[in-house]
Formats: sequence, C-alpha cells, structure tokens
Amino acid sequence: MPAAPPSALYERLAREAFGAAPLEGGAEADVAVVGGGIAGLAAALALRRAGVATLLLEAATIGAGASGRNNGQVIPTLTRHDPEAVLKAMGEGRGERFLAMLQASADRLFDTIARYAIDCDAVRAGWIQPAHTPGRARLAARRAAQWAGRGAPAEYLDATAMAAHLGSAAYAGGWRHAGGGHVNPLAFTRGLARAAQQEGVRIHEHSRALRLVREADGWRVFTARGAVRCRKLVVVTAAYADSLWPGLARTVVPVDSYQLATEILPPGVAARILPGDEAASDTRYDLRYFHKDREGRLISGGALAIQAFARQRLPPVVRARLGAVFPELAGIDFPFFWGGRIAMTTDRLPRLHRTPDGLIGWTGCNGRGLALAMGMGEVMRDAVLGVADEQLALAPTKLAPIPLHGLVRRTARLALLHYRRRDRAEIPG
Repeated sequence: MPAAPPSALYERLAREAFGAAPLEGGAEADVAVVGGGIAGLAAALALRRAGVATLLLEAATIGAGASGRNNGQVIPTLTRHDPEAVLKAMGEGRGERFLAMLQASADRLFDTIARYAIDCDAVRAGWIQPAHTPGRARLAARRAAQWAGRGAPAEYLDATAMAAHLGSAAYAGGWRHAGGGHVNPLAFTRGLARAAQQEGVRIHEHSRALRLVREADGWRVFTARGAVRCRKLVVVTAAYADSLWPGLARTVVPVDSYQLATEILPPGVAARILPGDEAASDTRYDLRYFHKDREGRLISGGALAIQAFARQRLPPVVRARLGAVFPELAGIDFPFFWGGRIAMTTDRLPRLHRTPDGLIGWTGCNGRGLALAMGMGEVMRDAVLGVADEQLALAPTKLAPIPLHGLVRRTARLALLHYRRRDRAEIPG
C-alpha cells in the first residue's frame, strides 16, 4: 500500500519542493531504479554521474516513505557493530572496504548538500551517544577509541563533558562523533531528487512498479500506465518491499518507528538543551534520541511493544523520559506526531543482492538510513557497473528469507520488552 504523507512538521519547515509526472507509455533506460527514497535516489545519482542513463520510479511521492519521516540524525556508524565487530563479521579485506564506505557516508551526504545547494536545515555539529550506565560509558570509551584509531573525529566524553554537550547531568558519559549532524530529511530527500533530475535522471512519481518481466536483453518494468525497458534493474524499497522481487520482503522485518516534536521551546530552554546543536541518541536498546529544529523545537521519538493507539499512548511516555533528562521540559506539549517504517535485519547488518541477470538491490538500514544510504549509493553503482563481488564494499548474498517471517513480523515489537530489561542491567566493565 502507498506510504502515508510525510510529517506535518517537516512539511512546514521544508523549503525544498519536488514534483514529477507519472510514467505514461513506454520508456527506455540503461538502468531503472525502483524506489524514490534516499537509497534509490543516491544510487540513481551515482549512476547518472557515471554516465549511465537512469530512470527512477516512485510509487507515491518523493519523501513519502521513511526517508522523509525519520528523526533526521546523520550518524556514520552502525547501531550494533563497532569497527572490530565489522571486521570479525565480514573479514579483514571486506570489512575494511565497508568501514571506509561507512566512515565516508556522512561526508558524502553533507558534500552532496553543498554541491547541489540543498536547503534542508543541515547542521553538522556532531552526533553524541550518551551512556546511561557506567558500564555503557566504558563501552562508549572503547567505541570511541576504535573509531578514532581509524582516523574518525571521535572522542570519549566523561560525565562532566557529556553534561556540557547535552545540557543535562543525567548520563554517566558517552562519546561524540564530530562528523555527524542532523537535517530535515523530507527537505533533503526532495533536494536529492532535484539533484538527480538536474544531472539527468528521469524521475516519475505515482508510478508503482507492478510487475517485472525478464527479457532477452534485460528487463521490462510495468506500472499502471506505462512500462520501462532496461538492461539492469535496481530495487531499493527497504521496509516497503512487496512481492515485486519475490522473497525480498521476507529478508527484513519492517518496524514502525514514531517521531514526536515539541512546540517551539522558550529561548532560554532551547539554549540550555544541546547548546552545541548536536544530535543525540543514547546507549539504550529502547532509544532516547533528540535534536532541535531550526525554530527551537525538540524532535524526539520512541517505540512501542504493542502498536495500538500509539498516538495517544506514546507522547506521555516520551514526555516522561525527556523530563527525566531535561526537567525544564515539564509542561511542554508535543503537538507533532508521525511515524515511518524501518527495515531491520536479524543481525543488524545491511544486505546487498545481485543476480546474474541484472537484478540488484540492498536493504537493512537498521535505523541508520540517512548516512548509510548515501554511502551505499556508490556501492550500488559499482554493483550495476559489474565490479567483482570481492571488490564491492558489501558482499552480495542470496536472498535468505527469515524463517516464520509472518510470525516474526507480527511479534517483533514484543522484543522491546526484553530490550528494556537489558537496558536496566549493567554490563561488565
């Protein structure tokens, strides 16, 4: 089903606009891209800049999916895997290539913003991860050391330094990556579409890909009112995957993530909270995360084990959590509420797929889609251009549907109860 409209807040703040006509009749391209989120747009832009005739199909409008409705934090790391864990999981050579891509992903995003003058309230003041227990603070120190050892602008923050960055003494320490930041993701996605179109990518909104047909010299993609012939086909539909590529949707668990925003904070309150205008997300599995928009609202969010009546149930929970960190928020209202769908993999690592007949895609942003999608754009370009498997930054794998996917999809959020127990437990030093 089509994605819901983007958030009212991001729409209100967005100074980027984009529109494209649906596909009508026949069209041809070297490569067709299905999915007009950041992942698809980044791949299309990278391909076009490499001289590949590229056409992109979006089922709804640019930014209607999670790309335009996430929290807006730009974080050039993974959620669970630090560099040593990546090298262990992927092997030395592959892991090094993947880490180099990941480390450069925020640079690629902010460089793209600058190159195409994307007006998306981009702030590159850094990202901080506050540690909610002393054990997590020791983990943060190791995490910072691993990234710093690779040349990343990472540093450990003790409790005093964290309090200065955060505007709150609620945490035991943590770490900071100066390469991170935050954007209005809806405005960024629209601006990225404008950039791709400016480079020559043909974009069609309201053009859901309904059927793929393999032909002798490539593929034909059918929409309601047209069809595209192409040599190769890129499918990047993430958590909104359907039956277009059989089995793809069952390789990830789509999880609803909710975002909330306060009213505009009083100037004194806004100045005390995140005084350096960084983005923050803490060490809990059941995350506390927040940053400010350009007008002084605090944008946060959360998750629920049971989704029913989320609009009524979640704001009081988030209000209490934020109040424990920032007591000055007592009595502040949350008039903005929206959600998006994240593609989660069982091991929290992304997946790249490539078939011998020219079908290519990746999925599994695991909540780090803004920076990671920009980095993966060039990986997708390389996969389309025929770079050997062993030289790609992410190893192509066959589709591996999650066992009992239907049951897992329906019950995945109940794991949040387990994660909350883990959050309450200290970890060894």
